[in-house]
Amino acid sequence: MRLEHAPIDLKPDPWQRWIAVGQVVSVLVLAAGLYLTYKANQETSMANREQQRLTEQGQITDRFTKAVEQLGQSGPEKVDVRLGAIYALERIMRDSAADQPAVVDVLAAFVRVHAPAPPKPARPVPHPTADRPAVPPSVDIQATLTVLGRRDITHDGNTRLDLTRSNLAGANLAGANLARTDLRDAYLAGANLNLVNLTSAGLRNAYLAGVSLSGANLSDAFLTNADLTNGDLNGVNMDETDLGNAKLVDANLNGANLSSANLTNVNLNGADLTDAYLANANLNGAYLVGAKGVNSSTVRCAWVDDETVLPDGAARPEAVPPRDRQGC
Repeated sequence: MRLEHAPIDLKPDPWQRWIAVGQVVSVLVLAAGLYLTYKANQETSMANREQQRLTEQGQITDRFTKAVEQLGQSGPEKVDVRLGAIYALERIMRDSAADQPAVVDVLAAFVRVHAPAPPKPARPVPHPTADRPAVPPSVDIQATLTVLGRRDITHDGNTRLDLTRSNLAGANLAGANLARTDLRDAYLAGANLNLVNLTSAGLRNAYLAGVSLSGANLSDAFLTNADLTNGDLNGVNMDETDLGNAKLVDANLNGANLSSANLTNVNLNGADLTDAYLANANLNGAYLVGAKGVNSSTVRCAWVDDETVLPDGAARPEAVPPRDRQGC
């Protein structure tokens, strides 16, 4: 006998539907709550960071104001206060790159005001020598120059270090980064500028008698009318440097790179040019009588004109561009 089974009616339970809907809604509400909490925390965090930034900026402003006030205290009895201010300003430069241009302006102004270059007629006739060195700057001026020379110049922005008409005689600036520095009419007699970076620096009319520039980089610098008498420029890089009308009497240019330099009307009487590189240098109107190490091979690849005075034995280069001459 065969049993007949009645069909099973599987109608959905409405309560199950509502439970499922409720679960979905719960998930959505939870997700929305988490998102709103995240946004709220993010805004709070941003607000806290902004508040912290404003607090730090306020602290830097207070430090800057206090340091400037201390720097302005005059008199020999306040030198320790000024030194503290100088190093406090250096710390501000390290802590806040955005404030470096303002600090550089303040320190440069301090040098210009408190160490002005002497009037030209009052400049000493005897040039500084090893036996008669220039008088060094005061301790606070030297400290300022040291701080400026070791700053990170990539934080200067459009600010150009302005040391025009400053008295930097006898200063120790060895290894300093003074690229693009404006040193027009500065008085640097007997200064130590060994290994200094003076790329694209402005030194027009600067007084550099007796300076030591051994191993320095003066590429693209401007030294028109500068006085470098007795200067030690051993191995200096002066590629494409403008030395028009400069005075290099008795200067040591042994091994110097003067390729493509402008040496028009320069006075090299008594200068040592042994192993100096003068390819494509412009020697129009230059005075080389008494210069050591100058011979036909030295000036063969240089520009000269009828006004150029060469020492005895040095053949005048051909009247063709140096680059077109064989071997130049």
